[in-house]
Amino acid sequence: MRALLATAVLLAACRASAPAEKTGHGSGSNATAAAATAVPPSKAGSLVEGATPVRPHREEPVVECPAQVAETADDEARVSGLLDEANKQIERAQYAAAWTCADRAGDLSPTSVEAQHLRGAALAALGRDQEAQIAYGLALALDPDDPETLRAVADFYINGKGERGRDALRLGLELAQRGSRRAEARRRRNPPLVADLAVLEGQALNDLGRSDEALVRVGAALRIAPGRGDALHEKGVALFDLSRFTEARVVLQKALAIQPDDAYTHQMLGLTLEQLGDAGGADTELARALELAPAELTRPIVIPPAEFQKEVDAVVATLPAERKARVRSIKIEIADLPDPVDLAAVTPPFPPTILGLYRGPVGHAAATPPAASDEPVSIVLYRKNLARAVKSRSELSEQIRDTLLHEIGHLEGLDEDDLRRRGME
Repeated sequence: MRALLATAVLLAACRASAPAEKTGHGSGSNATAAAATAVPPSKAGSLVEGATPVRPHREEPVVECPAQVAETADDEARVSGLLDEANKQIERAQYAAAWTCADRAGDLSPTSVEAQHLRGAALAALGRDQEAQIAYGLALALDPDDPETLRAVADFYINGKGERGRDALRLGLELAQRGSRRAEARRRRNPPLVADLAVLEGQALNDLGRSDEALVRVGAALRIAPGRGDALHEKGVALFDLSRFTEARVVLQKALAIQPDDAYTHQMLGLTLEQLGDAGGADTELARALELAPAELTRPIVIPPAEFQKEVDAVVATLPAERKARVRSIKIEIADLPDPVDLAAVTPPFPPTILGLYRGPVGHAAATPPAASDEPVSIVLYRKNLARAVKSRSELSEQIRDTLLHEIGHLEGLDEDDLRRRGME
């Protein structure tokens, strides 16, 4: 059996989320009281001379919930008022206040799904991921079939801040799929909710390399809401990954007509135009993406081919003798971008953003040479794609090394799952 194995970088869906709200100081009497009771730094280690040092006292700053609830209100009314205010504060991107409101509601009603759901949303927006996971987990434990909660938790695992690995994406996909089933089974359907969940499925499927399936789910969202820019973006990503570049260009341009300041849609359109041979248009779109999101996107770290070759040679030189001899017996190529023929060698095709490719038989043990009738084994690394996958020159060296060792793993008979278990995805 012949196959091509690749390493991919995911430049897929828009992942913009609201920035974490800073809560540097409390306000009003609470801040004053905290300052008055704080232990001076010189005395923080011990309160009694000669005693064993104790842990310094610490108070977290808290933004109080601005909900106005009558003192005579019962607990049910208090919870309702706190949850209403938590929702308002989230809409205003005041996440610290939203968390306090939702947390107070959870104190009064520990079994409130909405309270735990809103706690999770606020904590996630504040970058407190571990606490958000617990809050979302509690919400799902209280009601595992609530579509609104499933939507929120799926979004956390698919689009949350920080690095999202394959397992997080698969978990997010499963939650979104379950939410879709529940939302569609309701007697009174909520079309925006159904569309939201379908888009989340599409995002996860694109990021997992299943863009043919993503196209189906995003299509379902667009049938409900044809004017959704995020859904059009994901459709464009899927078409790009499937090498359907002309269609992708049309869809991404439609998305930009709706969301003209979305950096990631400009980025995807730039990459699409590059594949279509429109270098000028590609440069314009990629520059616009950088202009719109300078903190999230960086200029490619492009180095000359000769310098790139030195990086490859340095990696090979570090290999043990037997391994080095095996690698030197094959051709290692450097190309700017993947050849369309290589992308189309599997179904669905490899995405054009792959970092490297192994051409050869899959599943052979390292000591087993390929049959004489097989095509020559080779490895190819993609200079432009690698340059776009990193943010610094040192990261580029690391990525070249990791990509080359990944492809050498295929040469030695390891498949993608074998490499994942070795931490070499």
